[in-house]
Amino acid sequence: MKRQLLSLLAITLMLPAALSAQTVKQDEAVRTGKLKNGLTYYIRHNAKEPGLADFYIAQRVGSILEEPRQRGLAHFLEHMAFNGTKHFPGKGKRLGIVPWCESIGVKFGANLNAYTSVDQTVYHIGAAPIGREGIVDSCLLVLNDWSHYILLEDKEIDKERGVIREEWRNRRSGMAMQRLMERVMPKIYRGSKYEDCMPIGNMDIVSNFPYQDLRDYYDKWYRPDLQAVIVVGDIDVDRMEAKIKRLFGKIPAAKNPAERIYYPVNSSDRMIVAIEKDREQPIALGHLYMKRAATPRAEKTTMDYQRDGYMEGLIVSMLNSRLADKGKETVNPPYMSSTVRDGMFFVSGTSDAFSLSISCKQDNILGGIAAAVAEVERVRQHGFTTDELARAKAIYLNAAQRRMKMEGDRRNSSLVKQCVNNFLDGEPILSPAYSYELMQKMDQEVTLKDINSHIGAIITDRNQVFVLYGPDRKEVLLPSETEIEKTIAEAQRRQYDAHVDAHTATAIMDKMPTPGTIVKEEATGKWGMTRLTLSNGMEVYVKPTDYQADVVTMTVKGEGGTSLYPDADIPNFALLASAITEGGVGSMTSTQLRKALTGKSVKVAPAIGQSSQRITATSSVKDLETMLQLTYLYFTAPRRDSVAFEVLRNRTRSFLTNRSASPKVVYNDSLSAVLYGNNLRTAPATRQMVDRADYGRIMEIYRERFADASAFKTVIIGNVSIDSLRPLLCRYLAALPATHKGEKADKSRLPRMVKENKVVKFGRKMATPVTQVNIMYTADIDFSPRADLTLDIMQRCLQIAYTDSVREDKGGTYGIGVSFELDKDEEPNALLRISYKTDPTRYDELNPIVYRQLQHMATDGPIASSMDKVKQYLKKQYAQNAMTNDYWSYIIWHQIDDEADFDTGYCQMVDSITAHDVQQMAQTLLKQNHRIEVTMCSE
Repeated sequence: MKRQLLSLLAITLMLPAALSAQTVKQDEAVRTGKLKNGLTYYIRHNAKEPGLADFYIAQRVGSILEEPRQRGLAHFLEHMAFNGTKHFPGKGKRLGIVPWCESIGVKFGANLNAYTSVDQTVYHIGAAPIGREGIVDSCLLVLNDWSHYILLEDKEIDKERGVIREEWRNRRSGMAMQRLMERVMPKIYRGSKYEDCMPIGNMDIVSNFPYQDLRDYYDKWYRPDLQAVIVVGDIDVDRMEAKIKRLFGKIPAAKNPAERIYYPVNSSDRMIVAIEKDREQPIALGHLYMKRAATPRAEKTTMDYQRDGYMEGLIVSMLNSRLADKGKETVNPPYMSSTVRDGMFFVSGTSDAFSLSISCKQDNILGGIAAAVAEVERVRQHGFTTDELARAKAIYLNAAQRRMKMEGDRRNSSLVKQCVNNFLDGEPILSPAYSYELMQKMDQEVTLKDINSHIGAIITDRNQVFVLYGPDRKEVLLPSETEIEKTIAEAQRRQYDAHVDAHTATAIMDKMPTPGTIVKEEATGKWGMTRLTLSNGMEVYVKPTDYQADVVTMTVKGEGGTSLYPDADIPNFALLASAITEGGVGSMTSTQLRKALTGKSVKVAPAIGQSSQRITATSSVKDLETMLQLTYLYFTAPRRDSVAFEVLRNRTRSFLTNRSASPKVVYNDSLSAVLYGNNLRTAPATRQMVDRADYGRIMEIYRERFADASAFKTVIIGNVSIDSLRPLLCRYLAALPATHKGEKADKSRLPRMVKENKVVKFGRKMATPVTQVNIMYTADIDFSPRADLTLDIMQRCLQIAYTDSVREDKGGTYGIGVSFELDKDEEPNALLRISYKTDPTRYDELNPIVYRQLQHMATDGPIASSMDKVKQYLKKQYAQNAMTNDYWSYIIWHQIDDEADFDTGYCQMVDSITAHDVQQMAQTLLKQNHRIEVTMCSE
């Protein structure tokens, strides 16, 4: 008997360990395997995107593995993977990877790309049309070449050096944060491999490294035991597996492979404080990190890992809600904003951290830090409340349920990401249905006691790092390291009262409106759409779709906007929409409204533009009525909250204090001023403008713009039935007031682009020397879907020409952007924009090339291969777009606003547009002689 009791006791003591060792159920729809050479593969069939597949190769290698002489070469190698491989050398008649992919409609940048980070490198061919078996084989051959057969020829290496330098310049110019992060890393990672590991690397090394250094890195680290091939799409899994085994099995296993080390992060007994400032940094940002070891890869498949992740997510969600509320309690809160997160510490995958981020007021940096730390400490001392946990759980459960409902709607890229994360980080691949099952279980089992007990596992006063990024300006006094450490330590030692959670009503409407009626209903004859005319004059267009099983989108738009108000009201325009949302609706503050919407998937946002006012909204199927209720309230019951408005004003004022520190901001402001002739209505907001804003007048303008429902048209798209929608339309939208004024935008007040031919150049001191260029051509052309498509094809052909001539041949820029706009109501109505950044010493060399390429387009037309690539891509893209709600919103609004059909016969129209059509479009732009170049050079 004694032995039996001892046995039972032993079993009882083992139960927690046994439960924690339980593993989660991986998604069986993913086929995985490992070849003899060590290469891992993942294959999954997905019918959501017919005729398309994504091909990825993921590698457990990154910049952390570089030797000092190789700093930047992991990223350099990623670039070289597109510049010549064994089977795609790009010589003679043998195409390179980029031109071959573009010949089948896979666009470089959008579908064909790669990235390098500290611990990983990933390449992909996305949305490949796999109707022909040869395309499948060639895509796999590209991955195979990336794995083991990149050529790394001397000439190509030298050409790419300039591209890398310009990518470095592009990242750092106007981006003070990039420079600041690079400067703090040696401090926060002192004594570890992470001191200097950013992938972009050292430009002296990039410019001068011997060719063999790059080949050494490639030979050492690109090997099958550190690689995974991932294929997801409209494929036969068995056949794909056989192809992968046959092709990739030929790659030899590495002999005496170097150990892949995952470098640890040192612990610190005393807080590490790093302060860096930059004259181009506009605001003071503080980050407090509480480090801990990351979960070992082997433990990520356990139930404990899921439970811990669930609890940590709830803690972050509840604390972020508190911090947001704290920022609204007084007219002058101690910080502009504050949030928390939990995840990887900075760039090191071996260390996690709970982090607190604070956007500080420049005149009260220490006060903002102390106040934010106090709220975190309050949670550590007292935990959360029952109501807070209930709300957070409802949010998580609702999100999991929606993912389950939309399980069949996932795109290939989403499913690939799961496989990539599994291979690189060990994250389990869970189906949405199983994840929802786990979420239901944890929702029932995890208690408030469990949550409050777990807080100490992530929120602590040990092993801390604080980083402060600030403006380098005389008038901004940054605290010292000692002052910051003392402030945080005192805030963490102080005792705080427990949080009191205010009760919030759950009903967002005090009483229901008197319903209106539907006076007319008819099928439009296009796209399965129904038009309903309501008793107040509003027209509602409904297109049921099943592209996303649990999504309904709605846009309600009326004409007028701010054009109906004089220039004297310009200061009020800057805060117009945000003043309304910050005030709440009906009888609820914005905080009360957020709490009342807990567990619901609904977003409703009003906005007033220059020529129209609108409400954009989205919801789940079950929350459609709530979406319409909020729409009704934003029309009829915007809430005045003077405290909320002053909080908004003060926060905006603080944000604008040092706005012009960034050259990027200065340049964009100048660009707008030149293009619109210094029109006051396109000028940026300033502190002085915000100070002059009148809350009473803002409320008056808003109410006027939403007073007449008859001036609005509504488009509803998504998984909704007309039968269930009719009574809701009557109850809410048809009940909206109407004056039938028939107001239209005042065109005399709308900003117009100038019709001039000029070049504007100016200088600016910059931390990273760069010349930034925008060249804009405007013209008046006949508005039509065909003209729009011709402009689209032209800008894409130009993009290819610029990539070949300026990026690849000259190595003069990381990329040239080309875009266009065609608007029926604009004057002029067409705009072509060409933009790029480069080394200031190369502007005189490159800028003439940019102009020559456009002139060549007008003189000789686009080259045939570019036309073919663009057409292949557009037709493939159409098939992808046509299964999204956003696409149909774009199509329907064009039909309503412009009486133009941008959908019917699209692919036939693509085929019908000739090189001559594109040439004529280029000629039209050049002949009207409306060209503006705005160039900013570093001084």
